[in-house]
Amino acid sequence: MKNNGPQIAFVVLFGLTLVFSFMTPTALAYQQTENHFYLVSLGVGDPDLITLRAINTIRASDVIVCRDRTKDELVEYLKGKTILDPSMAGWRRYRKDCASIKDPKARSECQKRAESRAQLIKQIRDAVEAGQTVSVLGSGDLMIYGGPYRWYLEEFKDLNPKIIPGVSCFNAANAALGKDIMSGKACHSAVLTTFREIDKLAGAHPTMVIFTMHTQFNELVEKLKTHYPVDTPIAIVFHAGYKQKEHIVRGRLNTIIEQTKDKKFPFEHLVYVGDFMK
Repeated sequence: MKNNGPQIAFVVLFGLTLVFSFMTPTALAYQQTENHFYLVSLGVGDPDLITLRAINTIRASDVIVCRDRTKDELVEYLKGKTILDPSMAGWRRYRKDCASIKDPKARSECQKRAESRAQLIKQIRDAVEAGQTVSVLGSGDLMIYGGPYRWYLEEFKDLNPKIIPGVSCFNAANAALGKDIMSGKACHSAVLTTFREIDKLAGAHPTMVIFTMHTQFNELVEKLKTHYPVDTPIAIVFHAGYKQKEHIVRGRLNTIIEQTKDKKFPFEHLVYVGDFMK
């Protein structure tokens, strides 16, 4: 009997190739998604740092949860979609007892945000139950100091949320520095941290990447001096990922305060400390 196996395999492969060649990116996105609830990291800085996976997930979504600024930046991807505003959800008070707050004004504000959060939760659940795909959008990478998004993971755990990774300010700042942050001389490690954790982590003199979170810069430098030699290089990366605004101030622990004494620090800055910059 003649063996037609190779011919059949060729026909099947050719047919599949034709099917996929005529599928649009949006259709492909639908084929690839089984979940109905997503946390989508948009990347940091300019909109061109968003990933293709994030774009395809947004295109495949019916309902988008995002702030007005994000809506304005991604208008071309959001046409025809239901937009929910999370700005009053008050993630800091998630699962906190508003009644225990003594100050009447603060208690009232907590209750208002709890009501807004409950409404948002209902809207998301109603959409998913109706078979719609919901995506929560946020800048950077939502799993690196993503406080405003952690509560979604807890609240919607039963929906098996899928997280789309993104370019963090950490990644963009590394690129701006143009240095391998793991190439330190005293220690071949890097630590992502905040002001409060420096004392616990600085002993081995790792490369330290400090997410400043409104920290007073002079106070930060003085704390670092208690752990690192005063001639240790330090760099501040401002507006990482923004082509027009990104810039770096470099110095040493014993010079940087004088170098920046007249500079106003925006929220968007990261501090790097370590001998990898020598």
